[in-house]
Amino acid sequence: MLRRNRRITAVPPDRREGLVRLCALDPVEGVSLAHQLTRWERWGRGDVVVTGTLDAPTAGAWATGSLMVYGLAPRPGLGHAGADPQDVRALAEHARGRMVRRGAVSGPRRDVEAVWGPLSEAGLTAREVRWNQPLLLAPRTAEGLLAAQLRRRPHLGWVGAGTRAAVPAEDALVQPAAAAMFREEVGYDPACSGRAFARHISWLVGSGRGYVLLDDGQGGPAAPGGPAAVAFKADVGSLWRSPSGAVAQLTGVWTRPDLRGRGIGTVALAAVVDAVRADHVGPDGVVSLYANDFNAPALGLYRSLGFTRHGTFATILL
Repeated sequence: MLRRNRRITAVPPDRREGLVRLCALDPVEGVSLAHQLTRWERWGRGDVVVTGTLDAPTAGAWATGSLMVYGLAPRPGLGHAGADPQDVRALAEHARGRMVRRGAVSGPRRDVEAVWGPLSEAGLTAREVRWNQPLLLAPRTAEGLLAAQLRRRPHLGWVGAGTRAAVPAEDALVQPAAAAMFREEVGYDPACSGRAFARHISWLVGSGRGYVLLDDGQGGPAAPGGPAAVAFKADVGSLWRSPSGAVAQLTGVWTRPDLRGRGIGTVALAAVVDAVRADHVGPDGVVSLYANDFNAPALGLYRSLGFTRHGTFATILL
């Protein structure tokens, strides 16, 4: 298909710099795609494609079962004209043959809207469409987020002290919590798609990017050698040191259902944001996440911590 379709170009791993520069137009919106590009040292022909040229792409995508897009829509305030409509159709044609059942189309909303039109015209159908996923930024404070939360909830000091990066020996505890989060968020068991999800969670834990709070299974601190369960978890799903500074995007934020409404998730997330700054992006780095607009409890939690809106993501579940 790539040989017939001259409007898109496959990106070899040693020519990714142009697409990385495109993502740097808005590092918060571009972090997911930039993370993919910088994480992988090799990929198959056609897994990453651009419109325009390799050195000056007008848009780009990661197309491997799912489709992650960036740059298709104009961004006048950033001096970006977007991709030509024929180029968008060419990208959709390329991606259509690679999409799989239970895949997704994701990215900034305006880019997903641009490509979904030709994809749906080509017969692709959605299981669920999530057009309004607020993209939020954690605030920067001199003292950090945790200290302020513990002044309000001193009885949850054990939560702040216990929230930390998981270690590989805890992978067996983390995996069921991660799967439960996925089932709630996406609507099916990730094990249905093989071992890819479990491998990804193990990679996050092994990379120091999976954060957890363990409790005794009853909402109290876990004692050494006693029973332990995951009370809260969050991952650094994307991480990129962009030209303008480091950006982390949190994913998989989850509080065990029996503990919700007690402030535990709020304190634990504050601890995670502080830890991600200390461990990964530095005090001036950006910590972001996106959420579904219908998840009112989560959005309320983020507002209570002072998160502010940066933009809008969209996800189309296939």
